Amino acid sequence: MKSLISKIWDSIKFGETVLIEYNSITISYLGVHHLIRWAKRKGYPVLVDDILDTFYMYKAQMGLVGIDTRIVDEVDVIKIGGRLRVGNVLARISVKEASVREQEYAKIWEKATKGKKVINPVLGIGKLFILSESKTECIDLINTLLSFVGNKQRISYYFINTDLMKITPCALPLLEELATTIVRINKHGKEFTIAVTKSINSEIDGVEIKI
Repeated sequence: MKSLISKIWDSIKFGETVLIEYNSITISYLGVHHLIRWAKRKGYPVLVDDILDTFYMYKAQMGLVGIDTRIVDEVDVIKIGGRLRVGNVLARISVKEASVREQEYAKIWEKATKGKKVINPVLGIGKLFILSESKTECIDLINTLLSFVGNKQRISYYFINTDLMKITPCALPLLEELATTIVRINKHGKEFTIAVTKSINSEIDGVEIKI
């Protein structure tokens, strides 16, 4: 099973924007852990965007089921809001006006990556949409994410709780439109499936894996 999931990660190209979709009763921290392990095996630096302490929640859940969390503590992190420290925190950005946040993030990103190609898991992005006070702010955030598509210095993996996105229903279709790959984690009783519902790579488009 792990080798099949790794095949999906292997098939995604630098410059892509990937959505990892799940709902509130689905185990998503396993996907985060597997992605970080895969990146480390490949020798890719990992830079996590931790929005409002979502990374802390994932680490706590990993620890409760007996997963070794040392690999989580080793990755670089940019914190956006929140106060709970996980990983090697390079910088903190307060949750403020989107344009200000974008400018601060760009400066930190350049300093942190130094031109290297990185794997960039983004955790808790749905919370920023909830905090958006208008459709204009929502669109501004979408446009910020759109600007990263095609940036061959990174692969961005946005872990999206689709239940949260129901609060701002216009956001998810727009995110899915800009994404180059969409991976959905579904729960069926005690079983889980991982399905690639959209991909620019025909080899993985439509692939479904049972866990």
